[in-house]
Amino acid sequence: MKFADLQVLHRKFFAVTRFGGRSKSDWWARERLRLLKQHGFLHSKRLSFSGKGYYLATDLAHTALTNMRSARSFVKPLSEIDLRTFEHDRLIIAARLALETAGRAVNWASERRLKSESALIAGLSRMYQPDAIYWNKHGEPMAFELEISVKAKDRYESKIRKYLEVIREASGFRGALFVVQSPSVFSLLTELTRRHEGKFRIEKLSDLVGGIGADVKKEVG
Repeated sequence: MKFADLQVLHRKFFAVTRFGGRSKSDWWARERLRLLKQHGFLHSKRLSFSGKGYYLATDLAHTALTNMRSARSFVKPLSEIDLRTFEHDRLIIAARLALETAGRAVNWASERRLKSESALIAGLSRMYQPDAIYWNKHGEPMAFELEISVKAKDRYESKIRKYLEVIREASGFRGALFVVQSPSVFSLLTELTRRHEGKFRIEKLSDLVGGIGADVKKEVG
């Protein structure tokens, strides 16, 4: 995650108590974040237009993770939140949380991580690279693409063709999930991928995140 607010971090890391029950308070999450920030592993940014504070990892956190898990690579943390892509990034986080909570996704590889692990995207040029790669419940790598704006039909057709090339070569991801915000884009992508059964899945963002909390669903609806 590029950044995350308290609600997201509570759901991802503190939703289940040590006794196996569901957490009813974000107190422990808030306290742990306070300590991590106090010791220099996190810093926070408050965005006035969203009314929320967001946590970002620091270089110290990156060093600690690298030392603890030397076999895995970690992308360098961001020092600032890019307001140009904020909404897109925020909704990707909501979709990721929903997929992981439902047991549909593990080992999430973000767009930034894919830049250093190009094998997963089989040499796709920058304009065709997905927003993420994750492993589904069958252990297969899947491309994830979030569409929150309406684009020309030929752009969708071009991306679908490129994804099909990767899927058929079996050298990268095995299928693709498009999560969309617009009903018209949902209908268009459903129609464009209909003949490629089993290779593409199209879902509405509001339906996907509906199971992880009414407040999140309200934000994306």
